[in-house]
Amino acid sequence: MTPRRRRPPASSPAPGRRAERKAAIRARIVRAALELFQSEGFDRTTTRAIARKARIAEGTVFNYFRTKEDIALHFFGEELDHAIATVRGNPRLARAPLEEKLFALVQAQFEYLGPYERFIGAALLHALRPDSKLGPFSTAAHALHLRYVAFVQELIEESQPKRAFTPLGAWAARAFWLFYLGMLLYWLHDTSEDKQDSLAFLDRSLVLGVRMFTGKAGMR
Repeated sequence: MTPRRRRPPASSPAPGRRAERKAAIRARIVRAALELFQSEGFDRTTTRAIARKARIAEGTVFNYFRTKEDIALHFFGEELDHAIATVRGNPRLARAPLEEKLFALVQAQFEYLGPYERFIGAALLHALRPDSKLGPFSTAAHALHLRYVAFVQELIEESQPKRAFTPLGAWAARAFWLFYLGMLLYWLHDTSEDKQDSLAFLDRSLVLGVRMFTGKAGMR
């Protein structure tokens, strides 16, 4: 009797291909969620609707994100990555004045957020809730805040000698975070063409802000 040949075990996807597939599914979930956040509203969007939009099972969504707030935080993390890469990827900014680097940072953020204004406004309101994962008491949101402040501090330190700072200088990066939130609200309500009023106000404010914290305009 001839022994049966065993079938070779089914080969699992290569690690690189598996990672690419997971990244593609994650991107589909985020894209579907953002479209719904923008069209239906953040509060009205459910994970079931996100799964249907992404053409996957709802359980698959939970394999990647526990809640829709986690999807929103992932998006804001991508937005920060994009803004940092924009500043770091522009060789001209390496020797630019501090206010020019900060302008480029915020402008990159606005451009990334631009298609989702309705969602951004809703997310800011949602962040005011005491139990919100988007709020300042959330570990994930706080980690994003710290990354942002750390990058701004990095820009400050490479652009300004320490002796240039006034006594307020130690608070510059933290103050900039609050300034950015104010600018974001201004930008959301700006009805000028291409948000030009926001960009003009940002430009003027940064020149004055750098002067306040250093005692002089940005140094080359």
